[in-house]
Amino acid sequence: MEGSSPSATVLADIAAVLLIGLLLTPLRTRLRQPVVVGEIAVGVILGPSVLGLLPGHLTDALVPPDVRTHLSVVAQLGIVLFMFAAGWELDLQLLSGRVRAVLTITAASVLLPFALALALAAVVAAHFPWLLGAAASPWLFAAFLGIALSASALSVMARIVGENRLQATGTGAMATACGALTEITAWCAVVCLTAAARGPGSSGSGNVLLTLGQVACYALAMAFVVRPLLRRLLRLPVGAGGHPFLAPLIAGSGLLLSAWVTSRLGVHAVIGAFAFGLAMPRDAAEELRHAVELPMRHAGALLVPVFFALTGLSVDLTGLGPRGLLAVAVLLAVSWGGKYAGARLGARLTGVPRGEATTLAVLVNTKGLSEVLILTLGRDLGIIGDRLFTVLLMTALAATLPVNPLVRRLNRPPGTADSLSRPLVGTTAEEARGA
Repeated sequence: MEGSSPSATVLADIAAVLLIGLLLTPLRTRLRQPVVVGEIAVGVILGPSVLGLLPGHLTDALVPPDVRTHLSVVAQLGIVLFMFAAGWELDLQLLSGRVRAVLTITAASVLLPFALALALAAVVAAHFPWLLGAAASPWLFAAFLGIALSASALSVMARIVGENRLQATGTGAMATACGALTEITAWCAVVCLTAAARGPGSSGSGNVLLTLGQVACYALAMAFVVRPLLRRLLRLPVGAGGHPFLAPLIAGSGLLLSAWVTSRLGVHAVIGAFAFGLAMPRDAAEELRHAVELPMRHAGALLVPVFFALTGLSVDLTGLGPRGLLAVAVLLAVSWGGKYAGARLGARLTGVPRGEATTLAVLVNTKGLSEVLILTLGRDLGIIGDRLFTVLLMTALAATLPVNPLVRRLNRPPGTADSLSRPLVGTTAEEARGA
């Protein structure tokens, strides 16, 4: 897009992402894949794996490197808005009596793949040391691989739960809660790992403890200060009796500030957005939902594709080769198998019915936003190189591909050929919401 200003190119690129995603919709629907897979596919098409192979450097011409910085800001805003709506929609009352199950499932789905990844990392460090980054010691690489393979993507999981109409069911609430807890745990581990990788000169153990203490203070402030304050402020009239834009202004400014705080603490902004959504009043009037949640959800849905398209742009499939594909298969077996076995075992031990336990074990294997950010950080810190970055990114994408088809199949009513979904608790999402 020669001759265009960066701002004009950004607008054109956003339009291109949305239009290509629209064209891919029939194929994605036929393959029963979530929207996020199509959005990443858009980036792969625009990136070095497809357009980059054609003469003329089309990738850099369509999405110049200087424009990607602007697009990443747009993408960040979209994912923040989406996660705010996901946090507000999560009904914590559906977790009543299931807190122990959530904690057990989360712990099991993280610890088992983490342990398997540590064993795999020892083999890699001993026999394939060239896969390690320039600044990585064996133990640092092992810890990083464990975090990357045991993490889950809350943002993508929330989208799959919503697409399958499980958000108003106990299954959907448990899966989302497990995803949130897993992501918070992963980011706390990343804070510690970053401090260790940068060394005592820039961030020692004291700084790690300080950061974790700050995160704990933030959580307490959200629960005992922000949430009661929001209940008082948002009790004001939305319509004729009050300022029509007061509620959106309060929610929007608070959301962005919460996301900014968590990013400053070393935890990703999506955690702050999700936490602010959780702090929103659950008994909000329907007018408030229409004035705040719906506009932000729609704005997020419009901008989120930009983030996942940017993710796809960083994937170069041409450099994998047979050995790379074999590495993806091994890492996928460790990650998917470990998380599935751990989550299902934890669910069954806490009395979750067999069918619901299987659905939960599938959902916790959702990868996406968190893994991309963690892998990018690991590459920037020198823990992994470009080649292993591509392999791990392909592993994350491959782990997500079977999730939506399996969830649809597991929630298909008996005797039907296919169905979008049905809640495992025996009611439709609409019935559960109205109960």
